[in-house]
Formats: sequence, C-alpha cells, structure tokens
Amino acid sequence: MFKIIDLSRYIPSFFKTGLKLSLLPIWAGLWLLGVGLILWYPLRWWPGDRLLPVRLINYFMPWLLVGLIPGIIIALLTRRYRLMMILAMPTLLISLTYAPLFLPRSPVALADNMPLTVMSYNVWGRNQNIASAIDVIREEQPDILLLQEVTWRTASALMAGLTYLYPDGELHTAFDPSTGQAIISRYPLTPLGPSFKKERTQKVLIETPMGAINVWNVHPYAPLVWRYQYQQISTLAKEIAAVDGPLIVGGDFNTTDQAETYRLVNQQLSNAHWEAGWGFGFSWPAHMPRVKRVPVVTPMVRIDHIFFSDHFFAHSAATLSISGGSDHLPVVAELSLVK
Repeated sequence: MFKIIDLSRYIPSFFKTGLKLSLLPIWAGLWLLGVGLILWYPLRWWPGDRLLPVRLINYFMPWLLVGLIPGIIIALLTRRYRLMMILAMPTLLISLTYAPLFLPRSPVALADNMPLTVMSYNVWGRNQNIASAIDVIREEQPDILLLQEVTWRTASALMAGLTYLYPDGELHTAFDPSTGQAIISRYPLTPLGPSFKKERTQKVLIETPMGAINVWNVHPYAPLVWRYQYQQISTLAKEIAAVDGPLIVGGDFNTTDQAETYRLVNQQLSNAHWEAGWGFGFSWPAHMPRVKRVPVVTPMVRIDHIFFSDHFFAHSAATLSISGGSDHLPVVAELSLVK
C-alpha cells in the first residue's frame, strides 16, 4: 500500500517564505484588478468618460477578460475563494455585455427590397498602398461607400481606380477636402454640405430604387481631449433626432461601443454589427505594431461603425480581414428598408 509523503516539510522554511513573498505582487495585482473593476462600473454612469481611467477601461473592456479569467483559475487552484468571487463579478458583467455578439441570430425576413451594401472605410491619410485599398473596395463592391482620411492624392487614385466599380458604369461621388471625407454611390446623390466645425459630418441624399435615403459620413476627433469629441457627437445626436426619414450614419467614430459618446448615437439608431454581426469585430489598429520588437496582437478595438434608423433591417454585418494598407479594417453591412 502506497503512502503519500508530504515533501513540503523537507523544504527549508526560508524557501517557503521567499516563495510567498515572490507571489505577493501577483495576489496584490489580482485584488487591485477585481476591486478596481467593481468600483469602475458605477463610475461609468457618473462621472463617466470624463475620467481618463473610466474612458480607457471602456475602450479596452473586452481585453480585461485576458487578465480576469486566468486570475479566477489561479485563485480557484490556490483556494483563494474570496479573490475568486471578486474577480468573478466583473468577469460575469463583461461576459453578459458581449454575449449577444456570440449567440446565433434568428433569420427573420422583414424586407422585400434588395439589400444595400454599405461600407465604411478609413483609408488612412498616410496609406502608401492605395492600389490595395482599391482592390478591397472592388472585391466588396458596396452600393454606398463612406471614406475617411481622404487626401487629394488618394481621392484622385480612388476615383480613377473605381471608375468601373459597377457593371452599369455609373459612379456618383462627393468629396470634401476640408474634412478629408468622400462618399461614393451606385445611385445618384446630392451633397447636403459638410459640417466640420460642428460634428465633422459629410451629408448626402441618395436616390435609391427604394426611395431617398439620408447618408451621413462621420469622423469625430479622437478623445485625446474628451470634451471636444463629446461636443461633436452630442451635436451629431441632436441632428439625428431631427431627421424623420431613412437615415444611415457610418464612419470612423473614434469611440467604442461601451463609451458614453457612443450611447448618444445608439439611443436613436441601431448598430449593424450588434444587430447582425458576430464576434467583437475589432477594426483598429490593422497594422502589427511592435513594442521592443515584440509584435502586439491587433486589432484591439472597434471604433468604426454603421448605424441605421428603424426604417431599415440589417441582414448581415462584418469587419473585413484585409486593410488595404490602412490602419483600419473596413466594416460592411447589408441593409434593407423595412416593408
């Protein structure tokens, strides 16, 4: 009969003490992570994103699971049950928040019209491979294309490369150099003017076979100075509220789906990715940055969105896997007017 021998009693006490001390930073870090996230949740509602730590956690919320889930396993294996419960609370909260993106969608047909393919693509002002970006667009062949960070050089190359984007040869464009935004459409469009100083939005009216549709191409400031972005997006939200007819708003919002500024728009419009997409759908950064020659996993956040009014139904939505030389991945949605 075998006898289990406790080898720990043969380990010198100073080794045990040293091991415990070496693990203290790990336990302290896990406690700080768990307690900090429990405190973070009420701070999301007040004072909200004006606090930099709250804003950063909101931006990178899904990535917190990378630390929380291993922390729960370690706490369980070492029988630190209180620590495990502290870590489990924010883990459950984050998991429930994103669970709808990983559940199957019911194939409900609500529209009789042919779907419109809408694509939003920040081509990046420093893109040195516009030919690759053109290939990405031609492969997707969107009916409505919203472009951001378009320079005069890239605008000329895009217009030349996309001349025969559609079989009928029709190509309707609106380019605003003051905001670096462009809209390309299969259908005739009427520019309604940019609004750089207010919400940095390019607006057009597109005459589709299903009727006229308002289409807005947006590119607010990054939240380096939060109040500037908040002012732009709150102005945008007010103008959205004043529109009665069908409306599509897409672009590089420089904000994630957990940010306070995002909620201003999402209160009035639906997000195609949340309605018909799957997974986190991260869109930025598309490059592979390196920290001391070590590649960083990318992309890390989703800041490119396509919103639509309740006049539409979303059939599908996706983030493309090829950037075409940009630091953003394009996002695409298929929308139909509700019958």
